[in-house]
Amino acid sequence: MSEVRVERQHASATAEQSISVIVTAMNEAGNLEPTVRAIIRSIAPRFPIYEVIIVDDGSVDETARIADALAARDPHVVVHHNPCNMGLASAYRTGIELARYHYTSWIAGNNLIPAAGFDDIYSRVGQADIVTTYLLIDVRGTTRRNLSTTFTRGMNLLFGTDLRYFTGPCVYRTAAVKRVSAVSQGSMFVAEVLLRLVLSGETCTRVGIHPLPRTSGATKSFRLKNVAAVLFSVARLFWILRIRRRSQLPSPDVAPIERDHIAAL
Repeated sequence: MSEVRVERQHASATAEQSISVIVTAMNEAGNLEPTVRAIIRSIAPRFPIYEVIIVDDGSVDETARIADALAARDPHVVVHHNPCNMGLASAYRTGIELARYHYTSWIAGNNLIPAAGFDDIYSRVGQADIVTTYLLIDVRGTTRRNLSTTFTRGMNLLFGTDLRYFTGPCVYRTAAVKRVSAVSQGSMFVAEVLLRLVLSGETCTRVGIHPLPRTSGATKSFRLKNVAAVLFSVARLFWILRIRRRSQLPSPDVAPIERDHIAAL
């Protein structure tokens, strides 16, 4: 085998062993640094090439300063500051646009994932197109747990999937996630990205994690007033992905929709 061919194969293998981790944060001054440090401890031994993209979503506490300090100390960390709070969907979308490497991962900067959870997530990269997560133990309140369970069951019923959780940390192939044109806002953006990729035929492996209780700051992803917005977003997605798409097929007998492929562990 020629040296040129060997070098090309090595370059290709190295490129596939690269990852961009998006960390979205809004007023997470007490959580951002431990989150980023835990991510780096987990990915550095596994990926020769990596970056951590912190998207500060218009924080008014010390989050921006902490993010800049992390970037100043570590060249693998880059920071984007939104001029004002633009919401999780915008922050996540910005991270996807900035991602440069073969895989893209998303983590909320709230320090809820233990070190073992990160290891479980990133050790599975490459086993399927997507690494997604679900909660082994849900430490949230009863109302939050019940709403989350209802949401997951409803999404699976409406879209013919078999996912155990839609809004947890995840890893995607960057080329695939950059093609997604998600329209939802808030945490529904996270769910829509995963849903669209699974429905497009991306294979998926699932990792159970034990979340940590929140020790600093307050959750931004759940408010009772947002329930109506979530229901509207689900209805809109059902129209786009099921009703309208089905009506655009040339014939239901010619091109049946392939179900999702889940490689559960």
